[in-house]
Amino acid sequence: MKTLKLTLFSLMMALMVITSCTNNESVIEEQQHTEESGSITNALLQLRTQFDDSGNVTQPNNPAGNIVLDFCFDFVYPLNLAYNNGTTVTVADLEGLIDIMLNSTEDLFINGIAFPFNVETYSDSTNAIEIVTINNENEFIALLESCDFNVAEPCECYEVYDPVCVEISDPSGAIFTVTYPNACYAACDGFTEEDFLDTCEEDYNPIGSDCFTLNYPISIVLDNNTTVVVNSDEELGTALYDMYHFEFVYPLTVTLENGDTVEVNNSDDMDALITSCYGCPCPANVDPVCVEIEQPDGSIITFVYNNACLAFCDGYTEFDLVYCNSSNDLCLPTAISDALEGFTEWTINSYNGSQDLNIYEITFNSNGTLQWMSSGSTFSGTWSVEENPTSGNMLSMSFSGPDLQQATGVWRIADCDLPCSITLQSNNGDEMIVSRECD
Repeated sequence: MKTLKLTLFSLMMALMVITSCTNNESVIEEQQHTEESGSITNALLQLRTQFDDSGNVTQPNNPAGNIVLDFCFDFVYPLNLAYNNGTTVTVADLEGLIDIMLNSTEDLFINGIAFPFNVETYSDSTNAIEIVTINNENEFIALLESCDFNVAEPCECYEVYDPVCVEISDPSGAIFTVTYPNACYAACDGFTEEDFLDTCEEDYNPIGSDCFTLNYPISIVLDNNTTVVVNSDEELGTALYDMYHFEFVYPLTVTLENGDTVEVNNSDDMDALITSCYGCPCPANVDPVCVEIEQPDGSIITFVYNNACLAFCDGYTEFDLVYCNSSNDLCLPTAISDALEGFTEWTINSYNGSQDLNIYEITFNSNGTLQWMSSGSTFSGTWSVEENPTSGNMLSMSFSGPDLQQATGVWRIADCDLPCSITLQSNNGDEMIVSRECD
């Protein structure tokens, strides 16, 4: 991962982080030894750009929902600071620091800090969030320079929700998952496709879901084992912004986009709900895996998925995967489509053993249509290939003209020798071979 940037874009809901000036748990005035520091003034000015005038985290700058990744670093609290009038304060948490930033003016602002202090930063070499000690002003300057706050061009991403996930270790060594709205937002934080997990549906953050809304109040358990009650999306975002792990307290209810209220009783229910909204995002790479499926008649078919992620989305586990070792195992829909579209002069070489239909040449078009000639006339039809995890991959064909109508139907792909032949079977026992002349 490259240097973290400040100007990042997000689809997440704005997160409210307002704390009263009189909150003694967040800001405590006391006498302490601080040093004048231009870096703390600069750091707070940069951090202030993450929030609007009400203290809400601005949407474009926070795709990860975590301050270390979205901003560049997080202070380890308590933090001892000084105002330009000599008043010193101890800040207990992020909310207290935001409160100070919101109430700073040109005449009253933070310009001092007590060294040494600690910060949490992301380490590219260890793929972990680590604690770093800042001992003096020069080290503070070096930290800010590494953040590259003055990046010339913002990272612009389109608002497409196609989540990708990355795994990171927190300072205690525990693994947590960060979900980005899409690969573009992850790339803005320096992650590449190699960093993405095969599956990430279990880590969706429901804030901002188009499919349902949480019915507040709800309770959540934070990574410090504190249970808090939140009353809005903004409060939920505030509670989670500098946390690495959290759990909902079940049961809770949600309202679907059609107005129905649904009770969510456990994490499995929540995963199923969110997966039903967004589907199961998987990479497009082809790295076939196979599973064996028992048919109603007791026979076993081997079904192939383009990659393991797709198999896991259908409920299979690593223990269900079998070795792909036959031509049938490699009859992927993508491979079938590529062969049919990429070559002409396909014929029905055999229909239940008869070669009567092999005089009709068929052209399969990329738009899902097909043509063939009969008695000097051109006739059309449609075709499609799709995965069917229960019955096997299927090829559907419809012939609207004469001669080939008997081949109309949905056929299971029983075997293939691409790009030369495809063996098909129907539910009533018919068998058909679609082939072309090959070297």
